[in-house]
Amino acid sequence: MKIVSLSPTASDILGRIGALDELAGVSSYCLPFLSERRRVVGSYTTVSLKALREIGPDLVFLEGTVQDRLKEVVEGAGFRAVLLPFPRSLNVILDDVVLVGTLAGRYAESRELAAELRDGISSLRVNARRRPKVYVEFWLGRGEEDRVAPGALTYVDEMIYVAGGLNATSGHNWGFVRADPEEVRRLDPDIIIFHLDPWLRMDPGIVERRGWSGLSAVREGRVHAVWESSTLNMAHHGPSTLIPTMSWLSDVIARSAPDLPERIRGSGAPMPLPAWTR
Repeated sequence: MKIVSLSPTASDILGRIGALDELAGVSSYCLPFLSERRRVVGSYTTVSLKALREIGPDLVFLEGTVQDRLKEVVEGAGFRAVLLPFPRSLNVILDDVVLVGTLAGRYAESRELAAELRDGISSLRVNARRRPKVYVEFWLGRGEEDRVAPGALTYVDEMIYVAGGLNATSGHNWGFVRADPEEVRRLDPDIIIFHLDPWLRMDPGIVERRGWSGLSAVREGRVHAVWESSTLNMAHHGPSTLIPTMSWLSDVIARSAPDLPERIRGSGAPMPLPAWTR
């Protein structure tokens, strides 16, 4: 079977279940999650039909929401496309593992990987009466219009809850919403996390400029900046980053609420907190 994956999630899964030999083409955004380089046939929003025709894949995996338009392009060129749904929960992430594995002829391996991830999530789950409010802001570009926060029906919301916190912007029902500094002032979160694309620089004056100096998170030194990577990445919902990222998030929340119970971490020592500025 020949597979092309423009989805970083699907490419990550294929690598983890031993299906790299079938992976003939990827997007440039897939490369950080692969142990071996593969031919690049597109980006997150584009695909080379010439390259697809040269490869002749049996299956093309696409990432839901961002790559919806590409499904029509790929199918219009005569290829079978599978669009992975945007994960509204951690269970959907595990379902995607089995879906990709099954279609790639690796059902047993995908079941094993999903069970391993489920065990990892369970080991990090915290039951607590008091949960700190956690505000996460994703920086997808340089402008304020490129900064979004997760709503209730997102996998990020559940990641925060499992790790012992509450998503500060869970009042928004679904998806990601434009970051609103005034709303954040009203919410007064206990923890603030800025999540940046790897090519962006942190703006050290953003807290003061937004009028956040009096927020609990700022006064208590609970503001963190983290850059996307192949090991720590809240924007990526593939298997290679899921447990390390949740473990890091668990540590961040535990440091802000020392009354929370001890966690059992299969990865050993906690990951270091990233610096506030780079």
